[in-house]
Amino acid sequence: MSIIYLENLSNELFNEILDYLDGCDIYNAFSNLIYRFQQFLNSSCILFKIKFHFTSDELFITNYKQMRFLNKHQLLSLNLSSKLHVDSFFSSIIIDSSFDRLESIILQGIKRDTLAVFLKQLICLPRLFSLNIKSSDTTKEL
Repeated sequence: MSIIYLENLSNELFNEILDYLDGCDIYNAFSNLIYRFQQFLNSSCILFKIKFHFTSDELFITNYKQMRFLNKHQLLSLNLSSKLHVDSFFSSIIIDSSFDRLESIILQGIKRDTLAVFLKQLICLPRLFSLNIKSSDTTKEL
């Protein structure tokens, strides 16, 4: 029986494996490993799917800080389903043309004022194919 070392796997195989994981988890697990992984994570061949489903402030802040290290052009999808943190996320991140590969956004619990600003920013996203919004405000308030 032969032993296969993780660092001997091809980038294509890594890309297939990482496609099943959350972007923050990928970055957290692999960013401080060997130089090859650091280069791979920063290359344009890997796209991240980011999911924020956190109920605690500590988990949100930790993962938000990690997400800020990602290159914006590597973000494929963004899922913010933490009603507590959607508004704080968009108050510190501006969606602009550097998110040029972003294809899908899911928002849950966004407030009316934040939603109005966010919707104006969407014009900068050339590849956005899917937008799913559940507001925390009632339909009358929107």
